[in-house]
Order: sequence, then C-alpha cells, then structure tokens
Amino acid sequence: MLATACVVAAGAIAWFGMANTGSSTPPVEGVTLAGNPRDQGAAGAVAYPSISRGGLPSRIVIPAAGVDASVTEVGVVVEDGVPRWETAWRAAGHHIDSALPGQPGNMVITGHVSVADRRNLAVFASLDAVAPGDAIEVYSGASRHSYIVRDVLVVDPDAVHVLRSDSAATVTLITCTRDLEHRLVVVGVLADIESGHADA
Repeated sequence: MLATACVVAAGAIAWFGMANTGSSTPPVEGVTLAGNPRDQGAAGAVAYPSISRGGLPSRIVIPAAGVDASVTEVGVVVEDGVPRWETAWRAAGHHIDSALPGQPGNMVITGHVSVADRRNLAVFASLDAVAPGDAIEVYSGASRHSYIVRDVLVVDPDAVHVLRSDSAATVTLITCTRDLEHRLVVVGVLADIESGHADA
C-alpha cells in the first residue's frame, strides 16, 4: 500500500507541477537535466549520436540492478475529484505525456520498489544498485535505445524539477527509497540506438 502511495505521489507531483505552469506539457527549463538550450548558443542545437522517430517503450533492461521488465503506458486519472497517476501492474510505467525512446526530451518511467500484493511486481526493487556510468536499455519494438546513467539522486516527494524536459534525450527513472520516505531518481542520457531483434 505504501509503495503504491509512493508511485501515486510521484504522479501527483507530475500533475500538479504541470498544472502550475498553465500548460499540459512540462516546463522546458530544467535544473537537473543537461542540454538546456540557453546554454547552447542561438541555435540551441544538441549533437546526438542518432535520433529516433519514436515508438512506445515496450521493455526496460538495467543490468546493474537486475531489471528486465515490460513497460506499459500510464496516465492521469481522477478519483474523487483528485488527479493521480495510474500505477503499472506487473510492469514499469511510462508516463504517456513524456518523451519516447530515442527522442529529445525527458522520458519518465516509474516503478514500484516494493509491493503489498505479491501478484504485482516490484520492478525497481534494486534500482539503488545503479551508479553513474551504468547502462539503461529501453526497447521500442525491435529497436534498442541505450542510455548511460548520469545522475543518481534522492529527492523529496515534491521535487517536480526531475520531471521537466528540455532538448536533451534523457530517461528519468523514479521509485521510492527503501524507507518509502523519499524518491530515488536515476537520470540517463542517450548513448546509442540499435535496430534489430527486441530480445537481443
């Protein structure tokens, strides 16, 4: 129950953080994410090894944390007049309004660190084993999008800045800390895209 509350709280942060901007999309000025256009000259150009046309994420693999899980879409639902993010069942949850694999922007994926219902899956139970330099692979069909971990952060539950997007192609993984008091956030930057078999 507490783990579900953590994921719900992360979603509420996203919802209210975006609602405060007066827009349905996150603010483009990020304090945690690299590649802010203000720092890149008039053109705001960022060099990428390759850029994907996009497609929904279907699988996430993080070798350092022993993660190999499917990814499903989650969005905002309203219950009793209160908006909250859906929680993924037996999967990681891709925030449907965030970037797609391999595309510029911040792709946000959340998951449980623990679960009360043993039929569910704590996909990010070992996310705290990840360190800068580790690999994150996000699959979209047959395409594998490789990210390299840049930051591992512990933030307060109301730290909405980790959800912001800018021109850099990043992935942000969010779960609760093991004590369920804070949020564990892992940020990776796009390294490469490979086309091939999704089970490669």
